[in-house]
Amino acid sequence: MSIRLLEHMRDELIATGIVQNTPEFCHSWLGRSEGYIRVLRYHNTEPSVGTLSICSSKLGYYAARLAASDQQQHQAWSERLANLKALCDRAIADQSEAVWRAPERMAV
Repeated sequence: MSIRLLEHMRDELIATGIVQNTPEFCHSWLGRSEGYIRVLRYHNTEPSVGTLSICSSKLGYYAARLAASDQQQHQAWSERLANLKALCDRAIADQSEAVWRAPERMAV
Protein backbone atom coordinates (compact mmCIF):
# COMPACT_ATOMS: atom_id res chain seq x y z
CA MET A 1 0.00 0.00 0.00
CA SER A 2 2.73 2.47 0.90
CA ILE A 3 4.58 2.06 -2.40
CA ARG A 4 1.36 3.07 -4.15
CA LEU A 5 1.12 5.98 -1.73
CA LEU A 6 4.63 7.13 -2.66
CA GLU A 7 3.76 6.83 -6.36
CA HIS A 8 0.54 8.77 -5.79
CA MET A 9 2.41 11.54 -3.96
CA ARG A 10 5.07 11.62 -6.69
CA ASP A 11 2.40 11.88 -9.39
CA GLU A 12 0.62 14.71 -7.54
CA LEU A 13 3.84 16.65 -7.11
CA ILE A 14 4.74 16.12 -10.76
CA ALA A 15 1.24 17.27 -11.83
CA THR A 16 1.65 20.51 -9.89
CA GLY A 17 5.15 21.06 -11.27
CA ILE A 18 6.78 20.88 -7.84
CA VAL A 19 9.02 18.01 -8.97
CA GLN A 20 9.99 16.91 -12.46
CA ASN A 21 10.50 13.14 -12.08
CA THR A 22 10.86 10.13 -9.79
CA PRO A 23 14.58 10.60 -8.99
CA GLU A 24 13.96 14.20 -7.92
CA PHE A 25 11.00 13.12 -5.77
CA CYS A 26 13.00 10.35 -4.07
CA HIS A 27 15.97 12.59 -3.38
CA SER A 28 14.21 15.84 -2.45
CA TRP A 29 11.00 14.62 -0.77
CA LEU A 30 11.98 11.27 0.71
CA GLY A 31 15.63 11.94 1.51
CA ARG A 32 16.56 8.73 -0.31
CA SER A 33 18.47 7.72 -3.42
CA GLU A 34 16.91 8.27 -6.81
CA GLY A 35 16.04 4.58 -7.21
CA TYR A 36 14.36 4.18 -3.82
CA ILE A 37 10.89 3.29 -5.14
CA ARG A 38 12.34 0.86 -7.66
CA VAL A 39 14.33 -0.88 -4.89
CA LEU A 40 11.22 -1.13 -2.69
CA ARG A 41 9.31 -2.71 -5.54
CA TYR A 42 12.16 -5.14 -6.35
CA HIS A 43 12.43 -6.31 -2.74
CA ASN A 44 8.66 -6.19 -2.21
CA THR A 45 9.05 -4.05 0.91
CA GLU A 46 7.33 -1.00 2.30
CA PRO A 47 8.95 2.40 2.80
CA SER A 48 10.25 2.95 6.30
CA VAL A 49 8.40 5.04 8.85
CA GLY A 50 11.44 7.32 8.79
CA THR A 51 11.08 7.91 5.06
CA LEU A 52 7.35 8.57 5.39
CA SER A 53 8.06 10.94 8.28
CA ILE A 54 10.55 12.95 6.26
CA CYS A 55 8.02 13.32 3.45
CA SER A 56 5.21 14.18 5.85
CA SER A 57 7.31 16.86 7.51
CA LYS A 58 8.25 18.46 4.20
CA LEU A 59 4.67 18.33 2.93
CA GLY A 60 3.45 20.00 6.13
CA TYR A 61 6.13 22.69 5.96
CA TYR A 62 5.29 23.69 2.41
CA ALA A 63 1.53 23.37 2.94
CA ALA A 64 1.80 25.89 5.78
CA ARG A 65 4.02 28.24 3.78
CA LEU A 66 1.67 28.17 0.79
CA ALA A 67 -1.40 28.60 3.01
CA ALA A 68 0.03 31.93 4.18
CA SER A 69 0.03 33.26 0.62
CA ASP A 70 -2.66 35.51 -0.83
CA GLN A 71 -2.58 33.80 -4.21
CA GLN A 72 -5.42 31.44 -5.05
CA GLN A 73 -3.10 28.97 -6.79
CA HIS A 74 -0.92 28.76 -3.68
CA GLN A 75 -3.99 28.07 -1.55
CA ALA A 76 -4.96 25.20 -3.87
CA TRP A 77 -1.44 23.75 -3.73
CA SER A 78 -1.47 24.10 0.05
CA GLU A 79 -4.64 22.04 0.25
CA ARG A 80 -3.22 19.34 -2.03
CA LEU A 81 -0.03 19.14 0.03
CA ALA A 82 -2.02 19.01 3.28
CA ASN A 83 -4.08 16.12 1.87
CA LEU A 84 -0.92 14.26 0.88
CA LYS A 85 0.50 14.86 4.37
CA ALA A 86 -2.64 13.35 5.90
CA LEU A 87 -2.23 10.23 3.74
CA CYS A 88 1.41 9.99 4.78
CA ASP A 89 0.51 10.38 8.45
CA ARG A 90 -2.11 7.65 8.15
CA ALA A 91 0.46 5.27 6.62
CA ILE A 92 2.87 6.07 9.47
CA ALA A 93 0.16 5.37 12.05
CA ASP A 94 -0.81 2.10 10.34
CA GLN A 95 2.78 0.85 10.21
CA SER A 96 3.40 1.87 13.82
CA GLU A 97 0.28 0.07 14.99
CA ALA A 98 1.27 -3.05 13.07
CA VAL A 99 4.53 -3.13 15.05
CA TRP A 100 3.01 -2.82 18.50
CA ARG A 101 0.14 -5.17 17.65
CA ALA A 102 2.54 -7.95 16.68
CA PRO A 103 1.73 -10.90 18.97
CA GLU A 104 5.21 -10.96 20.47
CA ARG A 105 4.88 -7.30 21.50
CA MET A 106 1.36 -7.40 22.91
CA ALA A 107 1.55 -6.97 26.65
CA VAL A 108 -1.46 -9.08 27.48
